[in-house]
Amino acid sequence: MSEKDAKNLTPASSNWEQEFLEQGDAHIKSAKVRYRCPKCESLLVLKEGANGEFWGCESYPVCNYTANDESGKPVRAKRYLCPACQAPLRKKTFKENVFWGCSNYPECKVTVEDDNGIPSSTKKYPCRACGHYLVRKKSKNGYFWGCITYPKCTNTLNDDKGLPVLKKKR
Repeated sequence: MSEKDAKNLTPASSNWEQEFLEQGDAHIKSAKVRYRCPKCESLLVLKEGANGEFWGCESYPVCNYTANDESGKPVRAKRYLCPACQAPLRKKTFKENVFWGCSNYPECKVTVEDDNGIPSSTKKYPCRACGHYLVRKKSKNGYFWGCITYPKCTNTLNDDKGLPVLKKKR
């Protein structure tokens, strides 16, 4: 078999591919990466929401998995847990005040101050009234320290530069 006959036996698709590649405006992109849902193994789809783009499971509403979009890749948002009941904390905004509140509200009324987009890590200062601990809170009059079990325990302390001011015993 001669070289001429061998060229004639090449599949038609390769001729088409060659013609395509010789075009000046032809661009070959890398293969599209697909991400699988860790809950149900369906595909994740980039969606547009009220707060911007996010990744959601294509099996929604059967599967409600979502992830944040970071540089075109799905990244699960970091979860912060309530120090009292271990439920997830949710970022809340009230007027100009940003804070983190327990997702079990109204059963759990814990709030934690926001520290550049994450809940502030509070040192544990014990509550002298009930034995739980105090968290720093903000009111219209400024910061103060309140018991984490509020409203069961209403013990509060004043705030001095991020530290509770202990009341002297009489």
